[in-house]
Amino acid sequence: MKIHKAWYILIAMCGLIAASIGISINTSGVFYSVVASSLHLYRGSFAFHMTIFSMVTAITALFVPSLLKKINFKLLLTIAVLLAVLGTAGMALASKTWQFNLLGALRGFATGIFSIVTVTMIINNWFIAKNGLTTSLALAFSGIMGATFSPIFAIIIEKTNWQFAYLVEAIVILLLTLPAILIPYKLDPAEEKRAPYGQAEETATTVNPGSRKINTTALLLLIVFSAFVAYSSSMTQHLPGYAGSMNYSIELGANLLSLGMIGNIVSKLLVGVISDYMGIVKATLLLISANILACILLIIGHPVALLIIGSFLFGSSYGLGAVCSPLLTLKAFGKNNYGKTFPMMSFAGNLGASIAFSIIGYIYDFTSSYIPAIIVILLMLIATVLSVLFIGKFPKIIRKIP
Repeated sequence: MKIHKAWYILIAMCGLIAASIGISINTSGVFYSVVASSLHLYRGSFAFHMTIFSMVTAITALFVPSLLKKINFKLLLTIAVLLAVLGTAGMALASKTWQFNLLGALRGFATGIFSIVTVTMIINNWFIAKNGLTTSLALAFSGIMGATFSPIFAIIIEKTNWQFAYLVEAIVILLLTLPAILIPYKLDPAEEKRAPYGQAEETATTVNPGSRKINTTALLLLIVFSAFVAYSSSMTQHLPGYAGSMNYSIELGANLLSLGMIGNIVSKLLVGVISDYMGIVKATLLLISANILACILLIIGHPVALLIIGSFLFGSSYGLGAVCSPLLTLKAFGKNNYGKTFPMMSFAGNLGASIAFSIIGYIYDFTSSYIPAIIVILLMLIATVLSVLFIGKFPKIIRKIP
């Protein structure tokens, strides 16, 4: 039986997510304390480059649908990848705060071109059947790469230095994005006169997604949801620093980050399956509950087993932002409105993450503890529960969700 081309494209999308999020963002925590200590900087001051990274990514995401319509996709992707690779390699040469911030902006713009908005738009175009599963699979690679390369970069830093680790990171980004550049495909299968995967089944059983209206209240609640869960997920990158603040080893800190990335992977793989059986609202509430429990375990902190379990559970915060947010958006507003609505969710998410990267670091700088930051996250998670429950009470939306 011939394999549908969409599955090959999915492999390429996994590589883009692995590079733009898994490597560029989800391993950044390994560098925070090491670089800050080496250059005698506040952790918050160094982490601020990731704030700029996320803010620029957020702004870029708003314009991605328009850019994809005006510029050849492969040309745009190639330029973005080259900028991301050069920007990451440039981190190895930087020594001043302004240099890291400038490179953070460059990297944020570049990866924003081939990150979650682009990837989910392509998946939505090429997959009608198994859309939730394929979205989960692609976005799970952000966690797979984070879990795999966090300890690798930590070892490289320990055996050589952080500068060489950034050079290795640049090479990894290039290798992961090559399939998306080299495999021939279009953004939409219609441009190749092909049918998306599962089109026959979809047209026979579901309504036209373009018929769904945009409910302003639901849109605002989803924006708040996206911002809060993204803010929460940024704490994962501070787990190495949290371990250090409790006098644990660098190795344990890196392992906690890896456990968070494993939780990232598991949550993203499971949420698509769970949503098929329970619905996306219940699946989302389940992940939020896991995050709330994680916060409590991290606050308690002793013995080490609680940190280990808490770090793993906390990784599910990535599943909330990466998988639940686009699936809620797609099912609430439809494919035809996805390009109009999801960039706003992505903007809110990146904005929340950008604020968190530096605020969490500064909270530690001025309180010598990460616990106040975790308490803030706990309150945000409780607010997201109320937000999701409220979204679930919109009869007009729920009736239209398959």
